[in-house]
Amino acid sequence: MRSIERTFYKSRAWQQCREGYLLKVNGRCERCLKKGLHVPAKIVHHKIWLTEENYQDPSVSLNFDNLEALCQRCHNEEHFESEKRWTIVDGRVVGKE
Repeated sequence: MRSIERTFYKSRAWQQCREGYLLKVNGRCERCLKKGLHVPAKIVHHKIWLTEENYQDPSVSLNFDNLEALCQRCHNEEHFESEKRWTIVDGRVVGKE
């Protein structure tokens, strides 16, 4: 487990920041909301991803301007979309090249 996960994401400061941010955006996924969909957010995502070098800098880790409330699907697309090895075409699973 990375130290970010052990220390930062379990910290009281992050828990309060996360809770406050979700209240600010009414608990909705911001990307889905732009599409007119009202989907509950499950994750508060850092636009500038946290690293071992920047996670202790509150201007990055606790700054509302660097946060985005996302549903699980949008968060997965952000982090894992480029790793997909398949897609669905005409209702069939097709491997990517």
